Amino acid sequence: HPGAAETFGKIVFERSADDYFHSDLILIWGGNPLYTQIPNAHYLTEARYKGGKLVCIAPGFSASSIHADLYVPVKPGGDAALGLAIAQVLVEEGFVDEGFVAEQTDLPLLVRDDTRLYLRASDLHRGGSEEEFRFYDAKRGLTASSKRSLALEGAQPSLEGHFEAVLADGSRVGVRPVFELLKQRLAEYAPERAEAMCGTPAALIRRLAR
Repeated sequence: HPGAAETFGKIVFERSADDYFHSDLILIWGGNPLYTQIPNAHYLTEARYKGGKLVCIAPGFSASSIHADLYVPVKPGGDAALGLAIAQVLVEEGFVDEGFVAEQTDLPLLVRDDTRLYLRASDLHRGGSEEEFRFYDAKRGLTASSKRSLALEGAQPSLEGHFEAVLADGSRVGVRPVFELLKQRLAEYAPERAEAMCGTPAALIRRLAR
């Protein structure tokens, strides 16, 4: 914290605490701000007056848990499994904002089946850039991602599917979006399986995700 404060002028890389008051959902994950951030804690509890939901995720039932709308227990070290289980529910039940994901993340970018690396312009033709990636557009086929802007400019990147690319040497390779690979990974963390890893009941994981 002191190093961050000296360098950036603040100790956390987010908005100031007074903006918590305007939040719809606040996760206190692995912290106890009613003890450790006493001057700011009232913003968390007052957000509830405006309809915000306060969720506390922690191994123990702390002072912050008492003032939350929902307490979610998790085993020490089980946070990653809980996070992946939440993501699994969000994807499985269609809670993903696909427009946001397609524009603002790497999830539509294509990955080669053989190397498990991003498909790059340098794979497709000699002299191509290693910093230029591809996604699959339903109308245009393989399309270069812009290095200038995140704006899709009318493109419609596919988040799912299995496609084929012709490499610079003439060979063909299967490719698929990162989102497709993410779904495969998340299948291992269905709440009923993740419960044993994170100690959080499956029904509670689903409730939190929803």
